[in-house]
Amino acid sequence: TIIVPCIHHKSTGAAQSTMTVNAHRYCSYYLILLLFSNITILLSSAFSATRPSAESPSAKTIMSDQASQEERRTPITRRRYYSPFLSPLLDSNTNSAALIILNTPIKLTANSSLPDVFRVLWKSTSFHVCADGGANRLYDATIGPSSSGDDIDDNDALVPDLITGDLDSIRPDVRSYYEKKGVPIVCVEDQNYHDLDKSLMAVEKWIEKLTTTSSSSSSSNGDNESSGFNQSSQAFIYGGFGGRFDQEMACINTLYSWGQKEAFQQTQMSIFDEETGVILLPKAPISNEILIRFPDVEEGDDNESIEKSDQVEVGEGPTCGLIPIGARCERVYTSGLKWNLDGDMPLEFGGLVSSSNRIVDKVVTVKTSSPLLFSFEIVKR
Repeated sequence: TIIVPCIHHKSTGAAQSTMTVNAHRYCSYYLILLLFSNITILLSSAFSATRPSAESPSAKTIMSDQASQEERRTPITRRRYYSPFLSPLLDSNTNSAALIILNTPIKLTANSSLPDVFRVLWKSTSFHVCADGGANRLYDATIGPSSSGDDIDDNDALVPDLITGDLDSIRPDVRSYYEKKGVPIVCVEDQNYHDLDKSLMAVEKWIEKLTTTSSSSSSSNGDNESSGFNQSSQAFIYGGFGGRFDQEMACINTLYSWGQKEAFQQTQMSIFDEETGVILLPKAPISNEILIRFPDVEEGDDNESIEKSDQVEVGEGPTCGLIPIGARCERVYTSGLKWNLDGDMPLEFGGLVSSSNRIVDKVVTVKTSSPLLFSFEIVKR
């Protein structure tokens, strides 16, 4: 409410006119001051209502707490990564595992044998795809003049189920050889996709067909529901590291983009070479459980299902990392590591990245608010 003062004058003539003008000017100034004062008070009240006090939680904290509470209310699905180097554990899943061979050299060992990781991945999978020039690499390692002469059963068994890509890298002699072996060779010319994408398109169709044919038996079995596990198929990619950095990043990006597709929601995706490997861990409500070949546990406390052997064995070693390469991970919870995370500190580039961590238990669990890469070294013992 604005009160305007009323001024009465008894003067007449010119003096009265002058006083009237001054009174009007005084009233105008008074009105302006009152209006400015009221606007200031209104703005101050509105700002105080929206600004958090020093004692109240920030909007970011409130949103983070709400997201955390929502995650806790969402039912958890447990997904287990089975190491391909734990063959007794993988036997039941071999028929639902695929291998993609990229255009990266398959380096033979000192005695001209196939490299250990490649050998295990081939034996542990039932669907083998060469991504364009990957066919050259497979041929050179198994059939060509510098081939291993080694066999998994025999070299004729090392024939892919499919060769695909834009086919600008496969050599004519290699193409002719595999055509005579009856291998389907499918050209996909779309340059918006890498050869790895085109290989994953084929794996996607294979998974969909596999899911359709096995859905009735899975539902009648009911093992997954009783154990609480979401038993996923697996897609191993061989040869994604050790070359050009931009190609390595393209492989990582492919993991993230394809990991979001519906057909791959139930597929554990990983990239390997002879020295390292990475797994893409999906976000909550999935709780990821990871079994590797060589956790850093005390002697005699190793996995009971691993058969002892006098031969040198290969597998994932205890050194590992959690890499937030796709996006900032607000909350990450782990168990089974030497340095576990409790969700208090986000993982992000420019902040915390868990590198050179160590697996100290038979099973590692990871629950993350965003997709996350789990990396591990490859060791021989």
